[in-house]
Formats: sequence, structure tokens, C-alpha cells
Amino acid sequence: MAKKGQTYFCEICRQKVVVTKEGFGVLVCCGQEMRFVGARGMMATWTTAHHKPEDGVKFRCNVCGQEIDVIVETTGILECCGQRMQQKEANVH
Repeated sequence: MAKKGQTYFCEICRQKVVVTKEGFGVLVCCGQEMRFVGARGMMATWTTAHHKPEDGVKFRCNVCGQEIDVIVETTGILECCGQRMQQKEANVH
């Protein structure tokens, strides 16, 4: 189970997301489980190289309620609990 604040990325399309609300679902992109980015190692270094604004695209799982922010957006399809995650509307001030 993903924890709030953890970062995951897709090894196929390189999409990168951060968990903003925990759920019990498994994060999937491009048909495979997304990989957890730990605090150490080359993967963490590589995935921190290109950041987008923190108010990026947000997605939510309608089954378990897990929510994520997309940091590096690609064309990969995000899934959780066996279905596509739904994009949340941006907060308008």
C-alpha cells in the first residue's frame, strides 16, 4: 500500500506521481505496477532531475479513494484497483 508523500514512477513512460491521500489500491501505469522511488540510489537521483509545479494534474481512485499528484506527466494511463483513475478538477481561486 502506498503511503502519503511517497513517489512512484513508471519504468515504461517515465510518468512520476506523488501520493497525496492513501488508499489500498496498487498504482499502475502502462499496464504494469509503478515503481516506488526510495530515498537513495540512482533511480531517486534520476527521477528528481525534472520537477513540474506541485499544483500539477491530480487523479483519484473511485474504488479506494487514493489520490495522487502527477509531477512528470506523460501519455501513460494511470490505474488503481483495476480501473482508470479519474482526473480531479483543479482548484480555482
